[in-house]
Amino acid sequence: MRISSMSYLTRQNNRNLNRSFKKLSSGKRINSAADDAAGLAIAQKLLKQTNGLSAGVYNARTSQNMLNVAEGAMGSVTDTLQRINELSIQAANGTNSPSDRSAIQAEIDQLTQEIDRVSATTKFNETYLLKGGSGRSSVSVSARDAGITGTLTQDASKAVFTMDALKIGDTIKIAGKDYTIGDKDDDTNSSLITADTAYSKIQEQLTAASSVGTTTPATTSAAAIDPNDPSKVQFVINKGSVDRSDSFSTSLHVGAESDMANKISVSIDALNAAGIGIKGLNVADQTGMAGTNAIDAISDALAKVSAQRSSLGAASNRLDHSIAYGNNAIYNLTASHSRIEDTDYGKGVTELKKNQLLQTYSIMMQRKYMENQSGRVKQFFN
Repeated sequence: MRISSMSYLTRQNNRNLNRSFKKLSSGKRINSAADDAAGLAIAQKLLKQTNGLSAGVYNARTSQNMLNVAEGAMGSVTDTLQRINELSIQAANGTNSPSDRSAIQAEIDQLTQEIDRVSATTKFNETYLLKGGSGRSSVSVSARDAGITGTLTQDASKAVFTMDALKIGDTIKIAGKDYTIGDKDDDTNSSLITADTAYSKIQEQLTAASSVGTTTPATTSAAAIDPNDPSKVQFVINKGSVDRSDSFSTSLHVGAESDMANKISVSIDALNAAGIGIKGLNVADQTGMAGTNAIDAISDALAKVSAQRSSLGAASNRLDHSIAYGNNAIYNLTASHSRIEDTDYGKGVTELKKNQLLQTYSIMMQRKYMENQSGRVKQFFN
């Protein structure tokens, strides 16, 4: 019976000693569910969250790299548009001959093709960023006032240009030329015209300016008295449109859970010539008005690209905060996980020494017991 009791204690001491060795060699207090079932369950949940956040931080950093590639390409488009703007201003000058404007147009054509090339080839990890999505749609192009004095208001599909009604004796500049309003058109003096003739010229210029960069040109109604103010006239512009690719959209997952709040949506418009409203830009006319109208179209294009760059910059800054939050959460969760699962080396070494002493004591007791039993047997036979 004593042998059985001591054997049990020896086996128990061996198990405890093995556990101590495992804890110290692995650095973990919990190496199996038998060590601490509840602690193991909690530790695994914390580990899942920590690993998920680590993956989310990795996603955020990779997403920033993607946004940087797109924003860098947009910077190139911006530089190209700035050069096209310079050329358009140059073409608008009356000192240029038709051949001069043709030479300017040749460079504009090349720069426009470069914008299309950048849009078509910018990609990250085989994903095209500036080409737009798979669908196509017709998008209205902003109406423009052709440099004529007045007020332009517009909504999604229409615009209204309002100006003071012309009276005899008034002067007005249309398409870069000064006109005086008379009671009839003067065949000998082209600068003396009636108000109706002036309105027709304004209608023509509004249509031309609002059609730059469109595939379906704008149309402008004839002048009509403003119903709210008889001293003014209005022109209604039906906006032109351009056929372009839909925006490219994606979601950036930066959290540890499946909650939709962990997704950051990013949308990038197609930034080719059609997408930014300068498709078919032409400044090679006789008067320079084409160059003048192009200036407004390029201004709108620059505004579109700048707005898109601002959007990506804002998303990138948000990712900075997501990364900072993720790293902070990882640090604290790792600390919590460590307190539950990792071993306390001071305590572990103490337990190891205790178990080693108990094992040694158990062995000595068994040896002593066996020696005593052996002595009794000898006495019995003697």
